[in-house]
Amino acid sequence: MIDLGICLLLFLLVYKFIRGTFEYEKITRFDMVLIPAYSTLMMVITLNNEYSLSKILTAVFLLILGICIGLFQASKIKIQTTGQIDKYHRPIVKVKRGWSYLIGWLLVFIIIIIIDLHYEPTLKTDGIIHELLNEILKDISIVAFFNIKNEWFVWVLNVATSLTYDMYLIIHYRPIRQAIRKRH
Repeated sequence: MIDLGICLLLFLLVYKFIRGTFEYEKITRFDMVLIPAYSTLMMVITLNNEYSLSKILTAVFLLILGICIGLFQASKIKIQTTGQIDKYHRPIVKVKRGWSYLIGWLLVFIIIIIIDLHYEPTLKTDGIIHELLNEILKDISIVAFFNIKNEWFVWVLNVATSLTYDMYLIIHYRPIRQAIRKRH
């Protein structure tokens, strides 16, 4: 049985996550560089412990699928240049992710649940709710991102989608490149 408090927390977090997807958020070097680098490191570490042909093939498939999802997520973003500069003299740029990001995020979540069910067929509703909470918390809180333990396949999907999304933005939008460049 799912606790009412957990349901309320989940509802509030889902609301905050969805609302944030349709609002302009500031692009930061931390989000665009450090998080994908950390995810890549964690993917390599967790895959290093998983030496089976089926898991390696699954990882390759997930990388390809994640790249496709990342491209879809980035395809409809909107950017806003604020005309302001940060303390490092870089322009402040904001991004609104929108529906494509939200749909891509939902696809990633569904893929994670499917793989979870494959490797742990006894996964129950509580486990799915717990996974949803983790995924939302990781997306809205940097503290949660660095503290929640993930399985290897979650890191693979995270690397593929976030690196593709970030690289797409960097390649296609000059203001974003300027916003995350090294400080002088």
